[in-house]
Amino acid sequence: MKTFYAWSLGAMVIVVLGSACALPQPPTVALPLIPPDSPTTTPVPALQGWRSPDGRVSLQVPTGWQIEHHEDAGRTLWIWNAPDRRGLLSLLIIASPTLLAEPQRRELLLQAVTQLDATPQGDVATASDGTLVLEARATGKTTNGSSVPLWVRVSAQQFEDSEAIVVMAVPSVESAPLIAHMPTVQASLGIAPLPTLTPVPTATPAPFTRDSFDVDEGRWFIGDDLRRAMTIQDGVYHMYLRMAESYYLSAPAEVERADQSIHVSTRFDGVARIGVAVRFRYRPDDSRDYVACWISPIQRYGCFRSEGDVWTAYKDVETSDVIIPDGENILDLAVEGSDYVFRVNGTQMATFSIDIPDPGVPALYVETFDSAAGGFFDGVETK
Repeated sequence: MKTFYAWSLGAMVIVVLGSACALPQPPTVALPLIPPDSPTTTPVPALQGWRSPDGRVSLQVPTGWQIEHHEDAGRTLWIWNAPDRRGLLSLLIIASPTLLAEPQRRELLLQAVTQLDATPQGDVATASDGTLVLEARATGKTTNGSSVPLWVRVSAQQFEDSEAIVVMAVPSVESAPLIAHMPTVQASLGIAPLPTLTPVPTATPAPFTRDSFDVDEGRWFIGDDLRRAMTIQDGVYHMYLRMAESYYLSAPAEVERADQSIHVSTRFDGVARIGVAVRFRYRPDDSRDYVACWISPIQRYGCFRSEGDVWTAYKDVETSDVIIPDGENILDLAVEGSDYVFRVNGTQMATFSIDIPDPGVPALYVETFDSAAGGFFDGVETK
């Protein structure tokens, strides 16, 4: 994330960033000019409860401020503007699969302060709940060129799969009333974890199917959120994970059975492991069982078993020039009884035996590491 929106002078901004391995870059914060005919001070409104349409996010926001909503590349942004443009509340959410270490959170604070051209006042403090806080000073401008001293407060508040960076910038002469509001605003911010289950369409066609993805027939999960984008477009099924260090399985709507196979034409979209799975099923506690084999664009491959989301390797990672890094790869995985066979571009790569009595369905698999990535899938045949 490299750029963001320009915000009005005296902005009160809440930014929720996410990261996995790489530290996220905070948005570039600009404080544009306020109208010259705006009042010297803006009365601080009462706060009211707000909840996002999906119910995940809750926050106390100023009463009577106008709201805007933007979505782009999996990021969701809400902005509340004060009637006189002297204040603004903004909320941006990006999911994070892993919790940030304290040094990373401190770096985010300092980056946000630097982007505001602000000067820290003292050191980063740690609140009793672990929230990091830093106050700073900056200088804003009115449209007639006059300088306006700004009070700035930046904090880092961590949630289960999100890191909340809270930034407030208001004219120094108006800071006292908003400072009084801050404990309420900060304490009211709630972000529920994103769902982790793999949605499965409800149709149950015959066990043998072929999907060319010329149209969406409702057999595969389609969705776009902060974690992932699953789409059918231009004759392919695109599985894209927006977070590093994450994985996902997509299963078609099929009848569970013991013996099965899956055949698919694949292409890499970035540096991801892409693959196929068989005997995919949910346990009563929503953990997953399956056997998966994968390939990567650095010409590596492997196979593993998931027992309630606990992985065991059944084919150690190896390298093969059979894998085409920048072109089409044909993957085949079949199980009959306890015997599994994995092929890439017609070449047998792995055979192994696992006694799994429970039936399941075939599935497609994507896994990321240092960055967002995914895969394209076409001509999926299952039986």
